[in-house]
Amino acid sequence: MKDMRGTLKKISEPATLSEGSLKFNAVLIGNSKIIWPKFISWLSSQYTSNKTEVNEDEVLNKILTNNPFDTFVTDSLTEALRSCFLDLTHEGNETLSQISSYEIHWSNGVHDNVSLDDVIIGKESYHKNSDEYHCSIEDKSSSFLLSMQRAAKVTGKYWHDEEGTKLCVHPEFGTWKSFRAVVIFHSKKSSDQKTLVPEAPAYCPCPVSEEEIERAKEIMQYALEISGDNKGYGGSLCKYLHHSVSRGSDWSKVSPAMRPWIQLRDCISIGRSKHKYCDNQLLYHYTKDPEILKKELKLIDKL
Repeated sequence: MKDMRGTLKKISEPATLSEGSLKFNAVLIGNSKIIWPKFISWLSSQYTSNKTEVNEDEVLNKILTNNPFDTFVTDSLTEALRSCFLDLTHEGNETLSQISSYEIHWSNGVHDNVSLDDVIIGKESYHKNSDEYHCSIEDKSSSFLLSMQRAAKVTGKYWHDEEGTKLCVHPEFGTWKSFRAVVIFHSKKSSDQKTLVPEAPAYCPCPVSEEEIERAKEIMQYALEISGDNKGYGGSLCKYLHHSVSRGSDWSKVSPAMRPWIQLRDCISIGRSKHKYCDNQLLYHYTKDPEILKKELKLIDKL
């Protein structure tokens, strides 16, 4: 929350003293492995607050349906933004004099439009698309799939591996981070006011060895070949990787078609020793097997 407030204050800085347009107008939001224990804690509280002796299994199955991790991310970020703006309002901060509204572009293609005036008065003004358009926007004008990888690349903080893993690599975290949303802030400015575009930062240089890139190419080729028979998902590789649920409560249960996709993230050595996800987090992100979450909740009950 503290980091978010600092970001909002920085965004609200005018480009120059004589101009009222925003210096920056977008933020890329992601997470490292630190999100996992916070998610499990949230999941445990959801379960504890809703269960009774009679309906424990029913409540558990309901909570674990439809990927609760996505619910945790969207609810937490939405509330964090709302709370930050409300806090700044109470403080009389000048941030609010610069921003009129914001949009949250989620990594699955869904986006929310939020009026700051409605946030302040407590009115629900979110315009949410009802469908998910993760990789296929089709002809729906309401969808807008924003590339998280390209957004990360233009920040100058990540190198985009377009040859091997197709992932973004951070000089410290490596591949062990995930992008969740891009938030775009709209400024209050008169019609005759010019929008100043800041100079783009230099691209991040490649921090990965040629040997690891070549190894990633081999794994990618194998992953594409072995995943080619997933016709049950309309022939869509994206639907298979992002919207399917498969067995994965431990490594022995992960399907042969999913294993190379997990291996791709792990073939880059940067950040691996310090920032690699724990097994439960890694396996859940790829398989979305609810048995993994049940196992985590049982571990909490034993504490």
